[in-house]
Amino acid sequence: MHYGWAVANALTAAGIENSGAAPAGGPGKLKRALTISLLDCYWHIPDFENSVEMSLKWDEEHGWALLDVNEPGAVRGFAYTYYDLELGVLPEPARVARLVNSVLAGKECLGIGPRRKYRMAIKHNSDFEAALAAYPGEAPK
Repeated sequence: MHYGWAVANALTAAGIENSGAAPAGGPGKLKRALTISLLDCYWHIPDFENSVEMSLKWDEEHGWALLDVNEPGAVRGFAYTYYDLELGVLPEPARVARLVNSVLAGKECLGIGPRRKYRMAIKHNSDFEAALAAYPGEAPK
């Protein structure tokens, strides 16, 4: 969670309103995951005008993705689109914030498709664990 808090704080510092980081994923899952909801002030962007929810999702295998949940029509229900940020599994929080800010400003478009898998959660990697543990336990400001 400390890494998630660092990213949420970096988003806030970049002027991106968010709900802070929260654990994600089901109980008993091996991989660690978290989510950061973006507030509805961003849903006016042309690429996201049908959005009913936007959030950032992270897990230790795939890294960051932007989830856009939209409602294309009452008959069709909700559509879920994941946009892989393609930043690796543990990018610096400020780097995540810069890319998200650029996307929300309409300056950068993200491709859709299957998310890239960078590592397997069941394979212990001491370098990854050390990098993850380096983030302080500071809750969002």
